[in-house]
Amino acid sequence: MALVKIDRDLRLADAMAADPAWLRRIAGVDEPATVRQDALSAMQKLAADDSMSLAGLEAYAVLKARHEKLPLREVLAETMQGQMLSDFVETSGQLANHRSTWWQAEWIEAMEKDTPPASEWRKIYGQDSGQLRTRALFARSWVWLLGLAGVVFLPRTLMDLKRGLRAKPRGYGGAWPLSLGLVVFLVATLAWIGFTMTLDLGISALPGLHPLAGILLDSAARMLPALIALGLLFRRPSHTIRVLGLDQPLAPKTILGVFSLLMFIDLLLRVTLGSENSGEPGGGLSAGEAGIWGLAFAVVSACLLAPLAEEVLYRGILFQSFRNRLGVLPAAILSSLIFAILHFYDGYGLASVGVFGLSCALLYAATGSLGACIALHLLYNSAIKLPEWLIYHAPLG
Repeated sequence: MALVKIDRDLRLADAMAADPAWLRRIAGVDEPATVRQDALSAMQKLAADDSMSLAGLEAYAVLKARHEKLPLREVLAETMQGQMLSDFVETSGQLANHRSTWWQAEWIEAMEKDTPPASEWRKIYGQDSGQLRTRALFARSWVWLLGLAGVVFLPRTLMDLKRGLRAKPRGYGGAWPLSLGLVVFLVATLAWIGFTMTLDLGISALPGLHPLAGILLDSAARMLPALIALGLLFRRPSHTIRVLGLDQPLAPKTILGVFSLLMFIDLLLRVTLGSENSGEPGGGLSAGEAGIWGLAFAVVSACLLAPLAEEVLYRGILFQSFRNRLGVLPAAILSSLIFAILHFYDGYGLASVGVFGLSCALLYAATGSLGACIALHLLYNSAIKLPEWLIYHAPLG
């Protein structure tokens, strides 16, 4: 997946090299030289972890020669030491049939200086790169538009969040002791870890598993811990709906306002802490999200079930339990810290997830609606996953 991400990033940077800086900013694309340097750093991390395949080594050699303006043949010969994988005719044919990479195009172009082209590939490669540029602009423009639309509601949102700081817990939800909430949350978390480990082992043992079966298994692993927690706290589904505020209005204006606020904070975090997933060469991409079935998996798992299950556990139970004992702000900070730590990120990712969790907790306190938190979570995850799929996982051509 690291090579997939690096390839698409390099192609997108070249495709938008002539665009103005503000348009590249909208698409989330850096200048080609910056992207090449980041790609080299990612490949060096792969090599340091002994995760570099021969194909990756070949890609690294081409990228290094291009970025450092060195003779391509010499760098390839030194790096590959006679283990060259690419064949001129075969590779140029792949380029002409939408099955190519940035480094293959660079290699073929360099080879064509001495050898006539085996096929007309430049037009197809250019069309694919143009398609990638259009996808990036489309996918990330709607996220910016939603964020800008939310600016209109920011004053109202800030007032709602401030009022939520003084909100008092009521009813059964405000009566259960902190110890009960923590025990239930711990049981659910251990169940989630166990289900996830079992799921990973099962999928690795069954490589031919149908994608639909994988979606169903992942759905079970996501939802069962939340259902266990709810079963321990509530006797009837109607109690769950009323106590957690699932029957309360969604407050769409406040949701958009919080989403806009999160976008501005995210920009600040990127400037101060660096780009997202900077420590991972693959950028957090998953091979299971490639293709149409991968899109279905991403939508069901990350955009629908993750918001539902996580909001029940982290805001409906954990935040509520802390609030009953400590008050809104300390509860929001503690629950969001646990939320961030259990997502296993570092640097930018840890801060970003923590801020998001804090925003959801304050939104819950302000509106009394867990449905509003679920809707914000769905919107937030969709703004990440859908552009990611269009740019990195959808086939070109």
